[in-house]
Amino acid sequence: MNSYKADITLNEKDSLQDMLNLEKSLVKIYSTAITEGCSKGFRTLVKAHWGEATEDQMKVFLQMTEHGYYQVQSAEQTVLSENKNKFMQVKGQLS
Repeated sequence: MNSYKADITLNEKDSLQDMLNLEKSLVKIYSTAITEGCSKGFRTLVKAHWGEATEDQMKVFLQMTEHGYYQVQSAEQTVLSENKNKFMQVKGQLS
């Protein structure tokens, strides 16, 4: 019986997308670990790893934008102002 081997090759865009997804997942996992940890040493260690993961995520993101794999749209100032006002209203209600 022949062994099965998938002939799958990821291109650069797919590889970068996989790396971006992984880094984003790591950031979320480390964030959860920070809030759940009770030891100062543990929290310090996890914060360091969290910081590294956020830096790595940004590096991958920048690579994707440089190669045109990730399109970023600029928001108009009016949209930004509207969203800021909505946030401030909610924040005021919580105070």
